[in-house]
Amino acid sequence: MSAMGILQQLSGLAHNLIVTDSNLHLPATLSGAEEKFRTFLASQNYPKVISWTMPGDVVVDAKRNYWVRTRSAKNAGHAALRYTQGLERRFGIMLKAVCATETVTFAFVFVPIDEADAQRHFMGRGLKFSCPVERYTTSAVTNPLKWKVLSWRNGQRSKLLEL
Repeated sequence: MSAMGILQQLSGLAHNLIVTDSNLHLPATLSGAEEKFRTFLASQNYPKVISWTMPGDVVVDAKRNYWVRTRSAKNAGHAALRYTQGLERRFGIMLKAVCATETVTFAFVFVPIDEADAQRHFMGRGLKFSCPVERYTTSAVTNPLKWKVLSWRNGQRSKLLEL
């Protein structure tokens, strides 16, 4: 499917504006950044409990239902590694909420590849927080077979969720 076709399918998602907050100070660890991110999430009526995701862990169907594959131990390590890479690259770091249930916010750590990538994503040299304005129904998936079916059905539509 072409990029235009995907955009047309996601037209409902594309209008969902994103709230951002930029902070010049980069904490030395992800856990330090998480505390500030939790405050931001609470101010946007998102749950303060964060579950880190990796690329390919979130799919969305045509009715704007979000499905998240949960692998918390592996993902937390990946998020901490990405944060450390961001500190080393010095192009800024974004903690981005993708979706949330009533009790958990699903988010990821975005680190620009280079200066041009940082400019494309309007990144400063510090810490940036982001979340969608509108929240849609989100379900956590633990069953590997169910995840394969959801991913197969909705994977193409969900590519634009990843930066």
